[in-house]
Amino acid sequence: MAQPVVYRCAQASRDRGFATLRFNFRGVGGSEGAYSGRDEYRDVEAASAYLRSRMTTVPESTPGHELPLAVAGYSFGSVMAAVSAMTIMPDVLVLIGFAVESDLFPRAALERLRMFPNPVLAVCGERDDLAPPEVVRAALAGINVDFRLRVVEGTGHFFEGRQREVGEAVASFISESL
Repeated sequence: MAQPVVYRCAQASRDRGFATLRFNFRGVGGSEGAYSGRDEYRDVEAASAYLRSRMTTVPESTPGHELPLAVAGYSFGSVMAAVSAMTIMPDVLVLIGFAVESDLFPRAALERLRMFPNPVLAVCGERDDLAPPEVVRAALAGINVDFRLRVVEGTGHFFEGRQREVGEAVASFISESL
């Protein structure tokens, strides 16, 4: 879990006082299971359920009130976050390097995401060949979700040398939206 974009997003969010959870998909790193490229949305759902089970109440509120949840995914992880969004129903969804034209992108994902009622941030590198800003913008505008697009100038899919900026943009959006 040392991927620079993911690391910087978690770090910037922790710096703002948010609890964070990073995980590997099944079959990646030390994770059990076998990677399929299709079912990893269930890993996002399981990680979100685990996090919610660990942080169930706001101390100043009435018992049983859930803390707000933001779900962020990068590249393949953004696709899996989008697929699981309607099941998890996070208060905020962040899609970084959202590869809507990838062979691994399930076409039904955009239809499911169409019903997502909460704010969405899409972050793209200006020169991203896997998630071009104009393609991401058109896909999200075409399903009428409440989204903002943040384009990081001069970068590609890996946000070369600008990962900290991506992390700050994500953490700021989460702070503003919650």
